[in-house]
Order: sequence, then structure tokens, then C-alpha cells
Amino acid sequence: MKSTEIFRQKMDWRTTSNVVDCGIFAMRHMETYMGVIADWRSGFVKEDAPNQLQQRQLNEMRAKYVVKILLHSENEIRTRLTKSVTKFLALGGKYVKCMKQRTRE
Repeated sequence: MKSTEIFRQKMDWRTTSNVVDCGIFAMRHMETYMGVIADWRSGFVKEDAPNQLQQRQLNEMRAKYVVKILLHSENEIRTRLTKSVTKFLALGGKYVKCMKQRTRE
């Protein structure tokens, strides 16, 4: 390992202003990298893509990863969490609409 040269890979989807989503990028990189940099496709578009597409992709990935973590069989509070969510959804009406609106902001 000491003889290995470290370099910063140039990726089309690198960002210049996003300093908060490094964890999402890291998880996606671990999910998609198969050992060959030349063939590596993470699925992310460039930061300057129209309509903030990269940010929308990051938001979707964040939701995907949080669901996987919260609902994983090793999560000790999974059952309690799903019961709480079920109770909340049963409230219906304005509470659920309010929360759905907040998650889109």
C-alpha cells in the first residue's frame, strides 16, 4: 500500500459548490464502482445540468439510503419505527399533507 500513488480522480459529476452531500456521493460510489475507472458510471449528471437535475438525483439517493438504513433487519428500532409511521399515516388529512409538503421543500 505504501507504494501506491494517490490521485484525485476527475469525474464528470464532480461538484464545485456542494459541500454537504459527500456521504451520498461516497455511498453511490461504493455502490457503482466495479474496479475499472474507465468504465465507471455512477449515474450522476454534471452539477450544472438543467433544472438542478443533480440535486434532484442526490435527494432521491438520500431518500433511498435512509429507507434502506431505517428498514434494515439489523436496525433494532425498525419495528417501533414502522409502527409509529403506520400510526402517523392513519391520522390522514392535513398532518400527512403537511409532512409530504415539507419533505419536498
